[in-house]
Amino acid sequence: MKNTVYLILMGILLLLGCKKSENKTDSETTGLKVEIKGISGWGEFVNISVDQNKTAVKYPAGTNGSPQTARDKSYRTSEETFRKLSSYVETYNLLEAKIQECARCVDGMDYVITVRSGSVENTVTIAVNRTDGKYADVLDFISKL
Repeated sequence: MKNTVYLILMGILLLLGCKKSENKTDSETTGLKVEIKGISGWGEFVNISVDQNKTAVKYPAGTNGSPQTARDKSYRTSEETFRKLSSYVETYNLLEAKIQECARCVDGMDYVITVRSGSVENTVTIAVNRTDGKYADVLDFISKL
């Protein structure tokens, strides 16, 4: 009798413990998200994060160690901004492109751009001080965020 009760309780526990998960997805992880780090030979000079809901621009502490929170800003991403960003990701195929132009100490500034969409992620680097005009529209867009 004890074995029967024990087996029934174990069966109930197994059924409750092995419940299928509800396929809930976090909207932040499934949509397009772009993180941009401005770097130079002196370190990072800006961190920008853009997704469909929010744009955040943060500046690291100054050389004296004091935070630059007065310059930091965070705001709702406009539909126009997100549409342009999505267009650049598609135009330059940033989810698959292998762009590695980082010459950190040579040319001054570069952008390290990490693009995420769902489970796909890619990182590219683009030199800010270009003379050939390539990526000029993207660089101009980033400077206005």
